[in-house]
Amino acid sequence: MILGLSALLERSIERSLEDNVAVAFSGGIDSTLIATVARKHAKLDLITVGLEGSPDLEFSEKIAEELELPLHKIVPSESDVIDAYKKTYSMLPLERSKLEILTPVYLVAKTAQKIGHKSVIFGSGAEELFVGYERYLTYFDQGKDLDKLLREEFRTLKHRDIAWVEKICRKFSLEARFPFYNNDLAKMMFAVPIEDRIADRELKKGLLREAATVLGTPKLALSRRKKAMQYGSGVHKIIMKNSEMLDQGFPAAKTQSKTVQSV
Repeated sequence: MILGLSALLERSIERSLEDNVAVAFSGGIDSTLIATVARKHAKLDLITVGLEGSPDLEFSEKIAEELELPLHKIVPSESDVIDAYKKTYSMLPLERSKLEILTPVYLVAKTAQKIGHKSVIFGSGAEELFVGYERYLTYFDQGKDLDKLLREEFRTLKHRDIAWVEKICRKFSLEARFPFYNNDLAKMMFAVPIEDRIADRELKKGLLREAATVLGTPKLALSRRKKAMQYGSGVHKIIMKNSEMLDQGFPAAKTQSKTVQSV
């Protein structure tokens, strides 16, 4: 099964490439697997967002060096993060938790355009296929039908996260590509019993890590714990530090955040 999964992942990544492409890179398992496969078939630029001392910056530097790939580091100031947050909100007036994720996306897209790219590859879809979020394990432990929930979240990604990333990229005349958002991958993974998909509860995404091992992904990424982009980059800390000011300026985001938290 793992060999079949690794072959399918490789084909899906290959199909998302052109001769010269950028990868939104965090040094995590998803983006590192993409870079590992893609470097065999295209000229790559890795783009990382991270404050000084942030995990994403630290891992990205080490893994990019191991892969011998150019890394474009975005080390934003506090004002840079707030400005990107505001501009993201102007396009997508979402709740703060979503904007925290999309703010680094905005910075990646802006940089990708600046260095001359026409497309950027993102890892969207991996969390739903390979059970990457801690909340999924909580749902399972609570007795909820996690398989049904994951299928629905994957199906609707194109109307949520993927649509939001695509909109940001269009602002910079970029095409966003998502090799994990693949029907063949979904068919394979959703045929696997949910108990097997959540077997690695510590690192998570156990099956993806096994397939990534087959494909030669650096060990540093294979052993890295899951850390969402807003936390790994340090953007969350800046936004929370300025949350009162941001909520005053963008009341819809504050209201929606409260609504989400109450669900």
